[in-house]
Amino acid sequence: MSVGVNLPVEVWRVVLAYLPLPELGRCSLVCRAWRELILSLDNTRWRQLCLGLPECPRHPNWPSQPHLEPSSWREAMRQHAIASRTWSRHAHPELQPSSCLHLFRRRKERRVWQVGSGLELETLRGALVVAGSYDRVVLHPGVYEEQAELVLKVPVEVVGLGRLGDVALLVSLEQQCPTARLSNLVFMPAWFSTVVYKTSSGHVQLDNCNFEGAQLQIQGPGTCHARFCSFSQGSSTHFLGVALSLLDSCDFSGSDSASVTVEGAPVTERNWACKHLAALARTTTSWTSPGSGSPAGDNLGGHSGATRPPGATITLEDWSKGETESRRRGGGGGGEEGGCQDTVIEDGWSDSAPSEEEEEEEKEEEGSGQGNNSLNYRLAHSHHGLSHLLTPNQDDSPTLTPEIRTLTEELQRDPGAQALVETVQGCVLRRCLFRDGKGGVHVCNHGNARLEGNVFRGLTYAVRCIQNATIVMLRNEVCECRASGVFLRLSSHGLIADNNIHSNGEAGLDIRKGADPIILCNRIHSGLRSGIVVLGNGRGSIRSNQIYNNKEAGVYILFNSNPVVR
Repeated sequence: MSVGVNLPVEVWRVVLAYLPLPELGRCSLVCRAWRELILSLDNTRWRQLCLGLPECPRHPNWPSQPHLEPSSWREAMRQHAIASRTWSRHAHPELQPSSCLHLFRRRKERRVWQVGSGLELETLRGALVVAGSYDRVVLHPGVYEEQAELVLKVPVEVVGLGRLGDVALLVSLEQQCPTARLSNLVFMPAWFSTVVYKTSSGHVQLDNCNFEGAQLQIQGPGTCHARFCSFSQGSSTHFLGVALSLLDSCDFSGSDSASVTVEGAPVTERNWACKHLAALARTTTSWTSPGSGSPAGDNLGGHSGATRPPGATITLEDWSKGETESRRRGGGGGGEEGGCQDTVIEDGWSDSAPSEEEEEEEKEEEGSGQGNNSLNYRLAHSHHGLSHLLTPNQDDSPTLTPEIRTLTEELQRDPGAQALVETVQGCVLRRCLFRDGKGGVHVCNHGNARLEGNVFRGLTYAVRCIQNATIVMLRNEVCECRASGVFLRLSSHGLIADNNIHSNGEAGLDIRKGADPIILCNRIHSGLRSGIVVLGNGRGSIRSNQIYNNKEAGVYILFNSNPVVR
């Protein structure tokens, strides 16, 4: 590859590494060789530019996996640029440019208002009064407090100058315009309301903002797109009747109740941003299966390869007889046939000394035997009880380990599950981290939610879905919850697939009161109670899951419940 005269490629890379973003774009248009050279700077210059964005210097995989490098820093920066301009891609007829001249005129008329101490505008309220459509309001470092609610009546962009935390707002904002964007700001509740931002019709975009003890309210047909935001100190978001909203790469911590509440059926009315949010939420899903191998310790009786012969039946009398004979052999002489040298103590068997009542029963049996001049025979342990379960399976009889299908295979076999994957949207949460609080996501009253690639850790519960709500959970991690990980109640339903649910204080999944979810290809393990609990008329379809190493039952079914397990 020749990119210049008398200069090696390494020198050109050093030179190009000093160029800003606009010049890099122009240089990539010179020729194919220059384009390939600029693309080769992915791990150096493009990484530096991506992490040095003034309004959102976040790692692309923040907050759940910041240690993982993206496949392409240039592509990550490109996706960030596209997403940051969603708020201005409105669909209002009077705002759509009809010609290039109109487009350039609208861009030229856009103004930038500087707000801060000692400047022409010192308050946010004053800036919003004079700002025109699509103007940019830049807040200089400081604390901006308002004593009454502010109303956004025209589309506007409010950006904090400096690092995140330099600009703090103690305000309550109500949006009455089609769209708005807020970036690089810290929101704290005003003295008169804990709600810092609300909208019921327009679209709001939040980039790199912190919410501290504050509440965000979105009511349909309003929409929200939040990226790289933090919700801490009891902050929460409430979605009421929302058709589509997207929370991407957000951090939720220290919640007093649910961090995200989705309530009410999605409204039929749609605002202009729904089609753009749907395009952002539509990703190419790569289905992976947790694996088809049987987990360790799942073999019958706790012994590797131990299987039950076909047609064999064991009754309670056989079990009791075997236990009694085992105790007799333990107390008998070693010279008799079938002595205790081959005895194996299985789970549920006791190797302790017999009690006084058992000794008296044995004496009575011996006395009655002597009176009848009958002989007492002691059979070897291989002739009675469950000892045949302890022998390795040497024939070709089928094992008890079922074949576990992949998620793709299960979706192909189940049109209902496939329809849930393709249609359920509502509030979409992707790559978010929920930690160290009471609740994660609460979906109720016919609400719809979609959770993809999130991490729930150290909560009381991760997800609660009740009252005819619908939820789709794909590739999430739910761990270290103090109660059950996922609750489903009161005729709720949905799809829970390809999740890693482990190390929870109670059940991994708790299904009750008419809930009817589809549970596919999950790994549910290492819980302090049962893996899945179904009770109180609970239903559901539980297929191709790996459930192992839980303290109690793998699937616990009682109280008129009737799930399908296979």
